[in-house]
Amino acid sequence: MFRKISVSMIVMLCALNTLCAFETGTIRGRIIDGFGKPIPFANIEALSDGSKSKITSDPTGNFSVSYNPGNIKLTFSKEGYVPAYIPLSFEEKTDLSVDDITLWRIPHKGGLFVVGENDYREINNAEYYYESSSKERRFYVKGSPTVIKGQSLRILDFQIDNPLVIGKTLYRVDSNGSVGSIVFYPSQKYVLNKEEDSYTKIADNVGMRKVNLPPGRYFYCTGEITIRSKTGFGFFFEISS
Repeated sequence: MFRKISVSMIVMLCALNTLCAFETGTIRGRIIDGFGKPIPFANIEALSDGSKSKITSDPTGNFSVSYNPGNIKLTFSKEGYVPAYIPLSFEEKTDLSVDDITLWRIPHKGGLFVVGENDYREINNAEYYYESSSKERRFYVKGSPTVIKGQSLRILDFQIDNPLVIGKTLYRVDSNGSVGSIVFYPSQKYVLNKEEDSYTKIADNVGMRKVNLPPGRYFYCTGEITIRSKTGFGFFFEISS
């Protein structure tokens, strides 16, 4: 009797394991850094409806992780890099290949960094000040700009003390060192050399700014210049021809 029950239990367990294997899907992909190079031995975790799968990427950055259908949270992490999270949802098992997952290496300090071919380059800090007359308040930048080659830029915005990285405004600096002025009379008018960029949030304290600019000098102001502005801080760079 005992032997018969044991055999039955083994059969049931085998059937259950087969069912679970059938219902499990697979997600495949590759993990790279911000310079397009594979990241080996990164941690990948798939959390889905009470199940958890943990693996690491291989020496070429490739990975294959299993999951149970349902709501899935994929986490990609490695010490020294900003983690990435991807939510997915599948009603049934699926074998899926995803685009490359980018983990950005954490800079050694907070600031703005140009993403080069193999490393980051820090953009110099600078200040702005004003000179005022009865008709206008003109703003000037003082400091040494970081000289950068190339007009299409990726700028990593990484902050340590303050998680807000969105609040920065880009201005062009003219030959006199000015970013423009606010004219008081006859009516209040902002004559500032604002430039447009695109911003993508990577994490609460990390963002990516993409901008295409002609040669010249530029100032990323922390915040924005308004009628109440007098002095402030930012980041100063020059694009060489």
